[in-house]
Amino acid sequence: MAVMTPEDCATSRAPGRLIRRINKVMTGLVAMRFEDRDLSFEQWIALKTTHEGMVGNAGELARELDITSGATTRMIDGLEARGLMRRVRDGGDRRVVQLVVTEAGAEAVQALYPRVVGMWNEVLAGFSEAEVHDLSAALVKLLDAALGIAAQAESREAAE
Repeated sequence: MAVMTPEDCATSRAPGRLIRRINKVMTGLVAMRFEDRDLSFEQWIALKTTHEGMVGNAGELARELDITSGATTRMIDGLEARGLMRRVRDGGDRRVVQLVVTEAGAEAVQALYPRVVGMWNEVLAGFSEAEVHDLSAALVKLLDAALGIAAQAESREAAE
């Protein structure tokens, strides 16, 4: 089991800071590639994650994008008005509203993928394929571990 020391968490190497900075820088870089489009990078992520089944409703989308429920509603309203996303009431429970990406929304996701992948390829140009694979695998493992600990903490809080 790896054990970090305070020295490993020096500001220049602290994993949490590095992850936050990478996210902020990459979001800015990719968002610039969307400036000439009528779809923002955040809207594209909303369509992509919904289309790929990572999120299914507004609450999940809000958590995925880390935005308020009000901002999520406005985003969904806008995507729905443009025919890129639909709200569909659950047949068994009408209180449940699922999000569905329309054919036009799926086409928009596919059309803009090269802009996102191109930016990542530029940033990862100095990496080997094995390094990119290992990086992705390590990040998935890190997220799974963090989510597992968060779930345990929620269970303990609910039991108290």
